[in-house]
Amino acid sequence: MTVEEIVNSEAFKSVVEDYRDVCLWFADLSKPPRNEIQLEQVLSSIETYGDVNAFKRVGRIRSWLSPHFSPKYSSGLPVRA
Repeated sequence: MTVEEIVNSEAFKSVVEDYRDVCLWFADLSKPPRNEIQLEQVLSSIETYGDVNAFKRVGRIRSWLSPHFSPKYSSGLPVRA
């Protein structure tokens, strides 16, 4: 799936909405993620700061990504492989 297809999916929208206040309070989500780096930032934040259910839901969304999905941060920070 493409980033756009994932962002427009009900699963992605619902996990973002469910964990917005706890995991994404610092993020400006007035615009959805437009590229792999932004998508990774949203998914990682939910995985890191959410509960076990959030981790599992993000895992299902990650399964839709290409096996070669590996966004690179311009800051050089490591990204979960």
